[in-house]
This record gives sequence, C-alpha cells and structure tokens, in this order.
Amino acid sequence: MKVIFFGLGSIGKRHLMNLFAYGDEHSVNFDISAFTSSGNQEFPEIKYIEKKEQLDEHYDLAFITNPTFKHFETLELIGNKANFIFMEKPVFSKSIQLDSKLRSKKNIYVAAPLRYKKIMDVARKQITDIEVFSGRVICSTYLPDWRKNVDYRKNYSAFRDMGGGVELDCIHELDYVTNLFGFPSQVKKQFGKFSNLEIESNDLATYLLIYEDKILEVHLDYFGKKPKREFELFTELGIIKVDLLNNMISVNGVVIDQENEDSNEMYQRELCYFLEEVVANENNWNDLNHANEVLKIAEEI
Repeated sequence: MKVIFFGLGSIGKRHLMNLFAYGDEHSVNFDISAFTSSGNQEFPEIKYIEKKEQLDEHYDLAFITNPTFKHFETLELIGNKANFIFMEKPVFSKSIQLDSKLRSKKNIYVAAPLRYKKIMDVARKQITDIEVFSGRVICSTYLPDWRKNVDYRKNYSAFRDMGGGVELDCIHELDYVTNLFGFPSQVKKQFGKFSNLEIESNDLATYLLIYEDKILEVHLDYFGKKPKREFELFTELGIIKVDLLNNMISVNGVVIDQENEDSNEMYQRELCYFLEEVVANENNWNDLNHANEVLKIAEEI
C-alpha cells in the first residue's frame, strides 16, 4: 500500500509509528514516503521527497499532518492523487465556504482521537436515553509542556497567522461535544490572551453552546499548570463526570468505571478505524463538511 505523509512533527511521527506497528501486526506492506523541506531524514525506512515534481501520480493513502496553515494547499496538491486522505484537525486555519467539489468528497477522514477513548464509549452508553440539562467541558494544559525539546515561543501554536491559538489546538473538545449532542442552535464565545505566556495567539477560549433543551459551557486554556481534561453533565440521574486523562467516569461522586488505557491507544484505534472501515469499506462519516462546521464554532471571528 502506497502512503505519503505531509509533515512529520509530533503527531505525524505518532501516526507513522502506529502505521509501522499496524503493518507488522496485520502483515500489510506499506511503501511510505514523506514530503518535507526540513532536510531531517529521521526514518531510513521511508523515502523523502523535497519537491512537488517528485510526487508520484497516485497514492493509496495520504496523511496531512503538517501545520494547520498548510492544510488547504496540501489538500489541493494531493487531493486528486490519493484514494483516501487522513487529515488532522483543525482542517484549516479558518473555516471556508466549501465548494461543491469539496462538499462531495467521500475520501477525506478528519482526525477525532478523543472519540476513540474507551471511557468515551462508556460515557456514550451512560447518557443514552437520559435527559441532560447542562454541562461543563474543560481542557486546561500548559503550552510549554506540550512538546519536549521545543521552544513553545517558536512553535506554530504561538502564532495566530500560523493556525495557533488554544481555540484551534484544543478543537477536539468541540468535536466530541458535537459528536455526542449534535450542533447547537446558538453559540456565544469569548477569546483572549490573559497569561504571561510569550505568545501572540489566544491562550483562553470560552463557549456557550445553546441547544433547545440544554446549555453546555466549554473552557479551553494554554496556562493550566495541572492538566485537566474532563466534562461534567447535569442530568436527571445527577452529575455524570468523565475524566479523560484518568479514564474514569463517576455518577454523583461514585466511580462506576475506570479503563486501563495508555495515551497512544486512542490513536491506534482511530488508525484501525480509518484502515478497516473508511478505507476498506469506503465508510466515511467524519468528513470535511462536519469538521469545517466544528471549525466555524471554534474560531474567533
């Protein structure tokens, strides 16, 4: 299977290593290339390409895992050369008006790893057929701790014009909320730079997602010294709390389930879904249209 990667930063490397492991486990031979201009050739088992002219005419799979501001031009470059595309969120630096060609594409899968956590499956079953009156969602992390041996002040996250900002980096919270509850009828949002982090982008984003029967609050920040990624739902049963970092769910303070799961497993399960459902069966439900609508909610206008 012929594969091309655009971008081998931290998330690109993760997908590459998981692809190697999947190939070994399932006896699948991946012929992998990477398009890069950095000159870094860390993986001797793959082919490196530095110019557009060196791209082949056809690939089975393409992984768009480069910085967000490069996604659209990369999609235009590889869109007609790849059978299936795995694209990282956010899809673009800004939402766009999708033309008929992009709206009709059925071969673009957009990353949504939090959906594949075991505890998310437990939560999804727990809230089925019960009334949810309101909810609070939080993702609080400390940007300087995100990437080892990388100066956070020089990374794309620090710059608005490169697709940085907590509203884009932590867009996965809005993705799983819309996956669980659908799209809200109204959104109110506020953004800003409030901490002493040396960045040009927003370090705080807050949202009110207003539905006919509930209101959900979403808080995203770059300055939380103690990481927190969780959501609380106020329901007819009481308070359901889902801790996504500790893989735990409780009802009214009583833990009802805790899953044993390392940080890479959700990415492995997502890759399996992409290869075994999207690619093998041409079953694509997480498409460009949905991701672009999530981006419309997330972005500062």
